[in-house]
Amino acid sequence: MPTLPSGSRYALLALLMLSLALPACGFRLRGAVDLPPAMEHVVAEGVGQYSPLGGALVRSWQQSGGRLDFDADAGPPRTRLVITRDDISRRTLSVDSAGRPNEYQLTYNVDFKLIDASGEPLLESQSVSVNRAYQFNADNSLAMADEEARLKRILAEEAAVQMLRRITFQLRHPPETTLPTTLDAR
Repeated sequence: MPTLPSGSRYALLALLMLSLALPACGFRLRGAVDLPPAMEHVVAEGVGQYSPLGGALVRSWQQSGGRLDFDADAGPPRTRLVITRDDISRRTLSVDSAGRPNEYQLTYNVDFKLIDASGEPLLESQSVSVNRAYQFNADNSLAMADEEARLKRILAEEAAVQMLRRITFQLRHPPETTLPTTLDAR
């Protein structure tokens, strides 16, 4: 068995120590969230597994140590993430002197709710909206179509991370319910 030169051994040892130290200091991947127990294994409805949002949701759950499925019939009842709206719109922000668009804004909107395994709502309907502006060059329309498709994927990633963060925060910090107070007229 070949042996490593002493410099390589130190580099390997340093790399090993660094890989052990990063999680200990609280380092987490961007977008990773501490999932509450109800969110560790979720079934998504109303979104395609291979759609930009479906793929982004799967990646967000995986980065956070959870699992997101798309088949509600597989296994025991699970918490359900129900997507009720998933759309993108494009708005002209500026035009040139000839009236041709120079700049567009893409807005990605997602409405969702969370339902527990027994069918009770964990979260009522919520909305997430993310947007991005980009320059448009009519002379290079093929590249602009690719740029718009790339931005749509980025917006889906941002929406998925926002959804996961909002769900996690609201499940960990439910709103306090206040009981109506009555005044005694004695």
